Amino acid sequence: MILAWGGCRFWFAAVAVATMAWASGLDWPAAAQAQPHQHGQGQAPQGKPSTPRPPAPTPPGWTPLKELHDDFEEMIHTAPQWRRPGRWQKADMFQDFLAWPRNPVVVELTVRLTFPGGVGPTIGSLTIKNGEILVGGRKEVALVIAPDVRGLPQGRYAFHVHEKANCGSALKDGKEVPGLAAGEHLWNSGTGDLKGTTFTSHLGDLPDLEVGADGNANTLVVAARLTLADVAGRAFMIHASQDDASERLACAAFD
Repeated sequence: MILAWGGCRFWFAAVAVATMAWASGLDWPAAAQAQPHQHGQGQAPQGKPSTPRPPAPTPPGWTPLKELHDDFEEMIHTAPQWRRPGRWQKADMFQDFLAWPRNPVVVELTVRLTFPGGVGPTIGSLTIKNGEILVGGRKEVALVIAPDVRGLPQGRYAFHVHEKANCGSALKDGKEVPGLAAGEHLWNSGTGDLKGTTFTSHLGDLPDLEVGADGNANTLVVAARLTLADVAGRAFMIHASQDDASERLACAAFD
């Protein structure tokens, strides 16, 4: 099923398959590999493509991540009461699903310019999904980002994942700074014996965004080690130049 509201789309059929498989005591990642279908749109006659429905208006308070959570909860409730997981089990299942490399969910986020006091006009979108890459001959998880950003000067732009899903402005030294509400870059932190250590390896440091002579950025970006689970509740930030410390130019929140 494709859900399309407010410029965000999800392939969510796999969640239904995964949840029903879990309710039957099956291994959900294997079962979720079933071919997704477009639920509720009917079967088009042979040779006649179906006409897609226009996106529904965005409900008040709607966000991409909330929609993902709500649909997951809805699918969970299709299981018998005695088979439904508890709160912590559901949270773990949801995170495992978002981190699964073969997850078919595709999310489209809106990119807006940052402005003092809020956010500005829309300049495009980021379509993100999980994938796999080969590193030293072995498969590793990666986040695949397909930008469709328009109207920027030609060049390369620093591109990061920031801590918070908030593209608004915040005060620094008494001045309103656009995009500052997104917090700092996403860093690696230690656990166990290394708890409290922040590594210099920069988990949220993505390859630069490349803008062509036509002012558009469409080159695919692949971020090793990241999944949807890592960027849910975060923001993607496009800086004003190739300098990581340059102004925060545009932002897409996955909230």
